[in-house]
Parts: sequence; structure tokens; C-alpha cells
Amino acid sequence: MTCGQWLRKYTSIFQQAGIREAAEEAGVLLGHALELSKAEIFSRPERIITAEEFALLKILARRRLKREPSAYIMRHKEFFGLDIFVDHRVLVPRPETEVLVEAAIEFARSYAADNKRAITIVDVGTGSGAIAIALAMNIPDLLIYAADISAAALEAAAINIERHGLKKRVIPTQSDLLQQINGMVDIITANLPYIPRSGMRLLQPEITDYEPEAALDGGVRGTEIIVRLLGQVPGKIKPGGAVFLEIGEGQEDDIMPVIARCLPGCAVTLIKDLAGIHRVIKIEAKPLLTTI
Repeated sequence: MTCGQWLRKYTSIFQQAGIREAAEEAGVLLGHALELSKAEIFSRPERIITAEEFALLKILARRRLKREPSAYIMRHKEFFGLDIFVDHRVLVPRPETEVLVEAAIEFARSYAADNKRAITIVDVGTGSGAIAIALAMNIPDLLIYAADISAAALEAAAINIERHGLKKRVIPTQSDLLQQINGMVDIITANLPYIPRSGMRLLQPEITDYEPEAALDGGVRGTEIIVRLLGQVPGKIKPGGAVFLEIGEGQEDDIMPVIARCLPGCAVTLIKDLAGIHRVIKIEAKPLLTTI
């Protein structure tokens, strides 16, 4: 069987199984099994698949047809141009989270230049460490605490930290949000669970059957963990610093009053993703912060 024949066959099989972007998914698995780039796969449709490769492809396709995400099958996912190790301990990084990373990098570079010193960041709910690693790779003079309540998730994050040579600058830290973080930091980033509990059952099987529920379920309204984090921010963020929160569609209406109560006088900016959805809330801290 040739690459072109395999792609056509499994694109059809994946489509019939209800797998989204079936052609892309088939191409990803074929490239992984044959150790070829996407361009090489599609430019060499006549390339013969060996018996050994075909046996591996059968195993990979069988797993995908059980709706296991390709990222878990291949044990990696590209995020912000970086290769991130992922497995069932952590959420698969999403493209929309890159909006948060871009906003945090822009602020951090300006903030560091203004303050003329190294800066400290906490990435809350770090999971695979994708956000922390993307920040560290793009901002040279900083220290990041990659915080997560899950010890298993931190094990996966540690793999990525070592893979990218960041052991001295990205520190895995087990913490319930900010509770175990000592002192104040310059920037807080957080991609916390924000799916309303009623919406969990509407998700694709790739998510509900494989990704960690604790990284997805945001409580009844979807904002409960974010609200709890905001209650911990006073006393943890330095004056002039900033908080970057990823949120779900329409959740800004619930969160904005909480920000006003926890961080009165702070400047708040809503940032849209490529779909035009308010995806990130940027909160620039003022000198005086109060607790709830």
C-alpha cells in the first residue's frame, strides 16, 4: 500500500467514525509512523509503506478510532512553535491559549525593561508546563514557578522543563492555586478549568474519555476556580504587575465584578482570540489591593 492509498482509506474510515478533520488526523498518524514531515507525506503519495510500518499504523489507527487524541498517541503536541510532551496526566495544549502567551510576553518584556531587573512569574494550573515553557523560551531574564495541585501533572511538566533546558528557570511547584506560593510575583498566568459542569457531557469523546476531568471542570458556572484564584491574588502580585486569565466564551460577565471586588482600581483589558471570542482577561495591578 502507498502513502496516498493509506491516506484516502483512513480519511474515509475516520470520517465515518465521526472524527473531525479526518484527512489531517490521518496525515498526522502517517507522518508519525513513517517519521516524515507533513510536507513529505503529501508530496510523496507513491511512497510504499513497509510491512513493519503498516503494522504500526494499524495500532495507531485502532487507538485513534477509540477516540484517543492524536497528541496522546504521539506523546507530543506543538504549542507556540515548541514541541510539548503530553500524556493522560495533562490537558492537550490548545491553540487559543497562545493568545494568553502572546499577551503575557508583550507585557513582560515591557515590564522588565521598565523595572530593569529580572522578573518572577507564577503559571497557575500549569499542567504540561506549556505556558511556562513558552514564556521562558521567549523572555530570557525571568524565573517561573510552574504551579499545579496535581503531582502527576507536575511530573509531565518536569519532562518538558528538562527537554527544553529550563531546569534553572522553571520550577515545578505543587500548590493549590497560589496558596503554597511564598512572597509576591510580577506576573500571574492561569489557564484554569472553565467548562461549566453541564457542558462537560457535550464535549467530544477525545476530551471526556481521555483528558483529566480536573483540568476541565470549572464547576457549576465554569468560573468557580477562577473566582477562587482571584480571591488569592491580593498580596501575591506586585504593584504594577499583571494577571492573565484564560476564560470561556461569555464568562467575562461573571468574572469582571469579582475583579472589581478583589482588585479594585486595577486596569482590565479583554483580549479576543482569532474567533473573535473574549479569551483572555489582562488585569494590571495597582499599588493598593484588598482582599474579599
